[in-house]
Amino acid sequence: MTTPQSWPTDPRECHDLLSQFAQQVEDLQATTEDLRAALDQAAKLHDQAVQDRDQTIEELRQQIELYRRYVFGPRRERLVEAPGQGHLFEFEEVDLPIVPPTPPARDSKAPAKPRGSRKPDYDRLPQKRIEHDVPEAEKVCSCCGEHKARIGEDVARVLHFVPAHFELHIHILPKYACSHCRDGVTAPEPPPRPISGCIAGPGLLSELIISKFAEHLTLYRFEDISTRYGIYLSRSTLCDWVGKVADLLKPLYDLQKNLVLSASVLWTDDTPVKFLGGEAPGSHVGRFWPYIGPAPFPYDVYDFTENRKRDGPADFLKDFAGYLHADAFSGYDGIFTGSAGRILEVACWAHARRKFFDARSSSPAEASLILEMIQRLYEVEDRARPLDDAARRDLRQAEAVLILERLRSELDRLSAKLLPKSALAQAVTYALNQWKALCRYTEDGRLTIDNNVSERRVRDQAIGRKNWLFLGSEQAGPRAAVIYTIIAGAKRHRIEPWAYLNDVILQLTVDASPDALERLLPDRWAAAHPEHVLNHRLDESREKARRRDQRRAERRRSK
Repeated sequence: MTTPQSWPTDPRECHDLLSQFAQQVEDLQATTEDLRAALDQAAKLHDQAVQDRDQTIEELRQQIELYRRYVFGPRRERLVEAPGQGHLFEFEEVDLPIVPPTPPARDSKAPAKPRGSRKPDYDRLPQKRIEHDVPEAEKVCSCCGEHKARIGEDVARVLHFVPAHFELHIHILPKYACSHCRDGVTAPEPPPRPISGCIAGPGLLSELIISKFAEHLTLYRFEDISTRYGIYLSRSTLCDWVGKVADLLKPLYDLQKNLVLSASVLWTDDTPVKFLGGEAPGSHVGRFWPYIGPAPFPYDVYDFTENRKRDGPADFLKDFAGYLHADAFSGYDGIFTGSAGRILEVACWAHARRKFFDARSSSPAEASLILEMIQRLYEVEDRARPLDDAARRDLRQAEAVLILERLRSELDRLSAKLLPKSALAQAVTYALNQWKALCRYTEDGRLTIDNNVSERRVRDQAIGRKNWLFLGSEQAGPRAAVIYTIIAGAKRHRIEPWAYLNDVILQLTVDASPDALERLLPDRWAAAHPEHVLNHRLDESREKARRRDQRRAERRRSK
């Protein structure tokens, strides 16, 4: 570095020296700017890392909270409100004439049918009379020595259980021939067998199917039960019988499938189940798909696929046209878009509500407001449920549409300010992506606000797979779908399943014509056999619905 004593005196050298100093200053300034920019960039990266860390911690906290509630907390998504607490917002009440559905005409002279008693009807049971008596010596009077006269009797009834038992029915088929001309032999026709060459009759096959698909017993347990009752039936034999019964029931399954697909409204869902077989070793995850028909076609039809690809429902619904209630499974998108408007999506508000319910821990105020609006939609449905289709649609158009408009504006407001990965933002995004389908239920009174009816239909598979764990082969899936369809028809119409299945197997053994199949449809069979309808189940369902409606009405009055 130059000092004052060494400064040059030549002006040209001074100019060069000043230029060097200026260049050094510029270099230092540039270095300073680079350092400042690097520090700013590092600060931004640090802030972003902190923000990402906090967001990850919040996501993990929400997941832990969700899992804790799933394991230890209540599953019900009910909002607990203080007594007398009103709504956060109100809508203008609309005076709409509500016309309940007209009850069927009934002869005024015919007396009203009394409600059946819930007490056990012991008189319908087989009765065994057991006589008890005192010793002969006690029948002589100790005072006068005369015989005592019988003046009456007391009756003590004891209900016993006799274990089930197998019976071997031996059919004798006599043969006749002419002893003179020897012109042939005459013999009666042998009784028809549900399974050719099989010793099992309709009653045994029905019990086997009911125990596995309705009571969720594994075949090895039925093997032990049969041994306890007197005969050993190997599980391989039982498995073969199940497959043959499914083949026998296939025509009735196809008829119900065609009737369901001819409806203009369907509900569907899916549930996983493991199965063995296939090209790859080990187990694979297949799917049961229930398709629920409306009241004019009251049948529940199951389908089985070896995966969750779109091909399964697309193939099943290729001839369907109308409204389809379903969840937001992406496989349905291609079905809706590829149908050219033939199949219309109806989304589920229960799925949308569940996401906002899970977001309450992180965003309690915003999520609670959305949940209350959804609750208002369900309150409209409570009042619309007993109405006919036209009145139900009018009520929704008058009240539910206003709530949906307010709800959409609130979702748009939240969408603009929330972090994209937060639980509430994901719930808002889900609702906005499904918005048109979520509002479609207001267009037609036959539609429902959610898809819960189909979710309830997969309970049998959910309970069953905890017992039998997996299906034995890829062929067992479609056969199980056939049997589940027949069992579901009995449950939907509250039919005693053994009586129904026993008669179906017996009738299909001798006649599988279209007329015979129509008579075996569960709704028609129940009408023809009222003695096999489980009236106590009907009473339970009606009483449960009455108490539910009463509780909801009381909650509405308290607001």
